[in-house]
Amino acid sequence: MLLFKLECKRLFSGLINKLVLLLLVVSGVLAIYQGAQGYKAQRIDQYKSTVVFQKEREHVSNRETLPEAGSLAYYAAAPTQWQLSPWAALFVGETPSSMVASKIRATALQGQIFNREIVNPTQQRAGGLDLGFVLVYLLPLVIGILTVTLIADEQHAGRWRLLNALPSSAFSQVLRQLALRFVVLWLLIFLLLFSAALLLSLPFDATFWVVLTATSVYMLFWFALAGFIMSFSKSGVFNSLAYLSSWVLVAILIPGAVHLYLANQFSSNAPLEMSLKQRMVLNDGWDKDKQTTLDEFLAIESQWQNTAPLGAAFDWKWYYAQQHMSDLAVAEQWQSYIASSWARQERLAALSVFSPALFFQLRLNQLANTSSRSQLEYLQEIGAYHQQVRHFFYDFLFFAKPVTKQDIANFPLFKVTTQATNLRLVELLISSLLVLLLAGIAAVRLKRVAAC
Repeated sequence: MLLFKLECKRLFSGLINKLVLLLLVVSGVLAIYQGAQGYKAQRIDQYKSTVVFQKEREHVSNRETLPEAGSLAYYAAAPTQWQLSPWAALFVGETPSSMVASKIRATALQGQIFNREIVNPTQQRAGGLDLGFVLVYLLPLVIGILTVTLIADEQHAGRWRLLNALPSSAFSQVLRQLALRFVVLWLLIFLLLFSAALLLSLPFDATFWVVLTATSVYMLFWFALAGFIMSFSKSGVFNSLAYLSSWVLVAILIPGAVHLYLANQFSSNAPLEMSLKQRMVLNDGWDKDKQTTLDEFLAIESQWQNTAPLGAAFDWKWYYAQQHMSDLAVAEQWQSYIASSWARQERLAALSVFSPALFFQLRLNQLANTSSRSQLEYLQEIGAYHQQVRHFFYDFLFFAKPVTKQDIANFPLFKVTTQATNLRLVELLISSLLVLLLAGIAAVRLKRVAAC
């Protein structure tokens, strides 16, 4: 007990140790606050989109004369929602750079997805901060500062031989020091997660415990790495540089190389190319024979073939036929883009095993439904909903049916699908075993150093 009190006093007496622990806590609190504000803004945006659309529908229904179907279809912007997990407040993933409440009309889909400014530059912060950033990048640095020079400091102070002379070996003393630091950091992380769960009303379900367990395994990896570096019995400067170099390699260089490789393997210009081609086809349609365009459309959408031919005046059904034909002009590119994006995500998941930091970050985003995979699922849901909206209005456009108030009430709404959280317990188990293996190797080497 006396040695434990002494170790606690040594841990909390150093100014650097106090500062890094305070930095970790302050950064965690700020990350939770900022993430909560961003998530709140996203939820408000989704709620406003739904309320505004409902008000617009009520306004149209209360009019004495209802607008014609073509005009109604042009202005009816139906809201959609990217169904985020409540954990998106802590692990924001892809949500800051993507729309989470896109509005869909019966016009060309590609023009609505890509022909807009996804991010307002004036609203961008200089760097994002969420709890995922604190856990993935800042926590390993704190671990390194608290641990990697333990043996070197004892040797420099001349206490190493004294520790070997004690009834408990120097190896046991080092393990106690490492265990104490692990417990202190684990308790801080637990308090941050627990406080965030209470403040943000996050459920204490399996996701909470998987996040905590995954964070514990990630911490154990960096503690094992610090122990492995200390086992070479080098100076404190060498240990610090070795640990920092390992952090740069694992957290920055390998993820950067992976993303650079994926950028070269999978083209990122597809959205721009699709948007440009779709817009050109749409604009060129005004100079082509409109009946020919309509016939081409009806050959594909055969359920509306029993429509009257076009007259000399402008006809909404040609307009929406041309809109859809511009989508079909890039349909192959769209499918290729979706397939390529899925392949990219699979390749990224496979390559992430070379970087514990990248692997950990991807899994946190997946648990929060804020990953690129969730974004792709949302895009596909938008595509399916867009078809529902088109077909709803086509009945009125092609068969000259008048729009009634009951029809407005029956307008199809976007059905929010709850994405199943993939906990991937097998991956967590395998990761734990690998980290324990590294910890075992480090422990064996440390024991040899202590015996010298």
